[in-house]
Amino acid sequence: MARTSFNLPSVLFVSIFTLALMGCEGDDGDDGAAGAAGISCWDLNENGVGDLVLPDFPFTEDLNDDGVVDVLDCREPLPPPPGTGGTVSGTVSSTTGTLDSTTLLFFVPEAPAAAGKAGPVFAAAGHIPEGAIEADVADDGTYSVELENGTYDVGAARPGYEDFMQEGYEVGGDATLDIALVEVPDGEYISSADCGVCHTATYASFIQTGHPFKLNKVIDGQPPEYPFTSLEGVLERITDDDLDIEGGLPDPGPGTDNSLSTPTTWNDVSYVIGGYYWKARFIDLDGAIVTGTEVQYNFATNELVSYHNNEVDKPFNCGNCHTTGWRHTTTEEGDDRNPDRQDDLAFMDGTFAEQGIQCESCHGAGAAHAKGTGGIVRNADDNPRTTADFLEADMAYGMAVACGECHTRDGEKDYSSYVSKYESALADANAPDPRADEMGGRIAASKGLVRHHEQYDEILGIDPDTLASTRSAGFNGAHGNCLTCHNPHGSSVNVNNPEYTGVPGVDPTKEGCLGCHPTYDPADRSGGMRGLDCQSCHMPLMAKSATALPAEADRPAIGDVNSHVFTIGLDSTTSQFTDDGAFAYPSLNTDYACRTCHNSSEQAVVFPIDDATADNYIFHNNIN
Repeated sequence: MARTSFNLPSVLFVSIFTLALMGCEGDDGDDGAAGAAGISCWDLNENGVGDLVLPDFPFTEDLNDDGVVDVLDCREPLPPPPGTGGTVSGTVSSTTGTLDSTTLLFFVPEAPAAAGKAGPVFAAAGHIPEGAIEADVADDGTYSVELENGTYDVGAARPGYEDFMQEGYEVGGDATLDIALVEVPDGEYISSADCGVCHTATYASFIQTGHPFKLNKVIDGQPPEYPFTSLEGVLERITDDDLDIEGGLPDPGPGTDNSLSTPTTWNDVSYVIGGYYWKARFIDLDGAIVTGTEVQYNFATNELVSYHNNEVDKPFNCGNCHTTGWRHTTTEEGDDRNPDRQDDLAFMDGTFAEQGIQCESCHGAGAAHAKGTGGIVRNADDNPRTTADFLEADMAYGMAVACGECHTRDGEKDYSSYVSKYESALADANAPDPRADEMGGRIAASKGLVRHHEQYDEILGIDPDTLASTRSAGFNGAHGNCLTCHNPHGSSVNVNNPEYTGVPGVDPTKEGCLGCHPTYDPADRSGGMRGLDCQSCHMPLMAKSATALPAEADRPAIGDVNSHVFTIGLDSTTSQFTDDGAFAYPSLNTDYACRTCHNSSEQAVVFPIDDATADNYIFHNNIN
């Protein structure tokens, strides 16, 4: 039997209490006008009775579950019933028209307040949040999706357009929801993840390579994540000896040499430089690179080593080759092209669109390509950037970066003149420029090894004494195009890693060379060493990124990066490096072609050989 919200004892109590308050009784007033019939706010089925049990949702008028139907049960609006809903449909468009099936559209059920909903949710490009309901968008931009009644966060994304987010969208039956996305302007970057929406397989491989991890932001006090390495426990080991350098810089001490001193937690680090394979360096919350005696982590040895010891607040000026869309902060008087610094960090010497070397670094800003209003650069080596490009108002922002612009030291162009050291040397010597474009320079060296990321300089083959090229047109045509041997969407250093699932960045066997040099197979020669690969002699470890073995006995110093000089000139009377050690010659001498293996050191691979034997040796003796 239905139970109402009033009963006799309650009415009597209220009446007696009221009379007690009234005191003496006065004259009766005039009767008021009759009111219109109404519906109690708790009377959901409008039958004039307080129903503790209803046949349908919400199954009772006692919404606060106190056993009584009264004004405390009045709620506006009523929560939607579970298990019911409708069809939400509409069109996804932009200012230029409807969009297509590349658009990602999803509805995320809003979590109850008690669940601690933190705010709007959104998806990485090509992926929807957990628990989201995806709506398939047709090629004409229309969509239709069945949803239960409730509250949703609506998200939409498409490469070339800004992400759309609407919170608190109520579904209570069939409805129309048209969504308009804002275009990313032509000439702007869209992110590698957006590229991966269409180029799925290529992106899946590329994201396992080292390029995207050249610079990595620390988020929420957590170390960056890498495909095959980890920085767990590294930060706690960073330290400095707090000693002056004899005859050099005094130590600013205590702690590491940046003003903010030693980072002790990841909350003290803004970015990590590298971390994918060879090494990792750290940037503090002012944007200064952490310097000192034990500040650079080398993966090969699990050691922390010195980097710019006693140099205080070393700025991050590495954006040309560690970020995408880098523009140097303009500090020259009257130059206001880019007065900003990334994240407003005092020692960040520029700004960038994306951390690391992403798809659009090599292919150019992708907004126009994603929208179908423009093309994309397939091979930036065909048209590398010039000094004139950097001096423009946009500072070459959005342009594709060629391989040789980064894989050089002597040829690097930087603010404010954007004239490289090699170009300055040519001007000082009044010498002609032997290059086909403005990329590359001499092969810079230090401490008996080539410095890292100079592969293009090694291929270019500039003689440091004459400033002229030693390469033939045929050599430059074959080796000067990096894509002849390399797939930039794949890893070279991890190509043999069983955890790596991407495409090979290079063929690590001799077959990669024999495709162009079929008669030079070591297996075809007579005598020993038929099992060697071409790289054994033509690509010795002559460059250093992180670690090296010092020269010992008749063995030269050995680095951790393969040389790209390729050319061998067996002459024990020639040096591999200039007298001051600042540059390497563009031909491998006897030390590096032979004595990295044939030496008398403790690490020797095979027996040592004398100069006369080495200088007169003919390896490819099967060729007349």
